[in-house]
Amino acid sequence: PYGTEITFGGLSFAIAAAYQGIPTRVIFIEDGVYALSGLHMLERPSPAFNIQEVIDAIAGSDNLQFFCFTPSLQKRGITKNPKMNGVLDIGIQELGNLLFYSPNGVAANHERVFFF
Repeated sequence: PYGTEITFGGLSFAIAAAYQGIPTRVIFIEDGVYALSGLHMLERPSPAFNIQEVIDAIAGSDNLQFFCFTPSLQKRGITKNPKMNGVLDIGIQELGNLLFYSPNGVAANHERVFFF
């Protein structure tokens, strides 16, 4: 959930993996979708970035993809911030594909999935 260090820690872990050449996919699901809704603002002046700023800054990086599970948004009656265009909307079918099929160009007989 937004407001905990778990979200930022998960993003940091994903960024580190991607920058080490590991194809990494981050899926915002269940309460994790709150990180993508609304407009998050920190009190200024602040040297820190909020989660939405971090996602916006690194979206489109090599080996790193972001996804939002739209049924989680719908269940909570919220929408994704339109500025989060680097985060692709997915449904049930796409979620299954992401979890059970390796990314294009990856020949591996295993995959690690971390849930935060």
